[in-house]
Amino acid sequence: MVSNNKTIQVKENCKIYIMSPANVATGGPEALHQLAFTLKNSLKLNTFIYYIPQTKQNPIHDNYKMYSINFVKEVEDDPNNILIVPEYFEFLQIAKKFNKIQKAIWWLSIDNYFGYRFRKKNSKLIRSIIKIPFNFINFFNLLTFNFFGLITIQDYLKFIYKSSNLFKQRELSQGNIHLAQSKYAFNFLSKKIINLDILSDYIRDDFFDSIKFDKEKKENIITYNPLKSNQYMKKIINNNKKIKFIPLVGLKKDEIINILKKSKIYFDIGSHPGKDRIPREAALLGNCIITNKRGSASNIEDINIPNDFKFNENFFNIKKITKKINYVFNNYEAESKKFDPYINKITLEKKVFENEVKKIFGKKNGN
Repeated sequence: MVSNNKTIQVKENCKIYIMSPANVATGGPEALHQLAFTLKNSLKLNTFIYYIPQTKQNPIHDNYKMYSINFVKEVEDDPNNILIVPEYFEFLQIAKKFNKIQKAIWWLSIDNYFGYRFRKKNSKLIRSIIKIPFNFINFFNLLTFNFFGLITIQDYLKFIYKSSNLFKQRELSQGNIHLAQSKYAFNFLSKKIINLDILSDYIRDDFFDSIKFDKEKKENIITYNPLKSNQYMKKIINNNKKIKFIPLVGLKKDEIINILKKSKIYFDIGSHPGKDRIPREAALLGNCIITNKRGSASNIEDINIPNDFKFNENFFNIKKITKKINYVFNNYEAESKKFDPYINKITLEKKVFENEVKKIFGKKNGN
C-alpha cells in the first residue's frame, strides 16, 4: 500500500492552489470551485485556482464566476503551500514538476482516470493488444445480449490495473494525501492507499431556488443522459416505444431543469465513475431514479435510492425494467415518496462537505 508517512500541514500563511480545467462546466470543475470557495470563505485560507491550460484568455466559466475565486498562472513551489490536484491524468503529470509543495490528490472519479491513462500512456498498437480479451468478451455479450451481464472497458481496465504497481509510481505516490469524492472511490482506493480520506461535494445553493414543481403536472416522461448511455439503454428505449424519452443533451441548465420538473423518471445506465450530480438534481425535482449497479451506484452511501430501482444490465432485467417504469407511472405519488431519504441526504450535503473540509484543511499544524 502507498504511504508517504505524511499528512497535509496547514499553516498560517499557507497558499492553497487548486488545479482546474479552464472554462469547462461539468461536475468535476464544479466540485473544485466549491472546494476553493469553502477554503476561502469558511477557513479564511489564501486560495487560488490554477487553470489548465494556461493559454485560455478567459479561463473562468460563467457558471463559476459566482464563487469569486482569484486565479494564478504560477504556483509558488514552497513546502508551506498546498496543491490540490484532481485525478485527471494530464494534471497529475503537470503536478510532478512541483517538488516542494504539499499535494492532495482528489479522486472525483475512478473509471475516468483509468480510461484516460490507458489512452495517454499506450500507443494504438499496445492498446489494441491489451484489449484483445475484452473484445472477445464484448463480442460474446453482443451475441447473447449481456446474458451474463455487461462488462465495460472501464471494468476491464480496473481489473488489469488492480494487480499492478500503479499506485507506487510517482504519478500517484506524489500525493501527501488522497481524497475520495465517493464511497465507491474510497472503497477502491483503500486497498491501495493508506493516506486516504473522504471529501465529497454538494448541489449548489442556487439550484435549490429552482426546485419548486407541481406533482400534479408531472407527465409520463423519462429523461436520460445520452452521453452516458450504452447499448443496454438503447434496448430499453426500443422496448418501450410508446413512452417519451428525452435525452438531456445540448441544453442549457434552465432547460434541463424545466424538463426534469415535468418528467417522472430519470434513467442513469452509465459507469457512475463518482457520485454523480444529475441523479441528485433529478431527485430534487421529483424524479424517481433508475440506475444500474455500476460504480457509485453499487452502494447506498453514494446513491441512496431503494434497491428495487437498481438493476443489473442483463437480458433478464429488460422486462423487469419495463414493468417498473409502468408501475412508477401509475403509482407516481407513492413511488416518489420512496426517494425522501435520498432527497433529505442531498439537502445536508453542503454541511457535510464543510465539515469534511474543516477536518482535512483546518489550521492545526504550526499555527
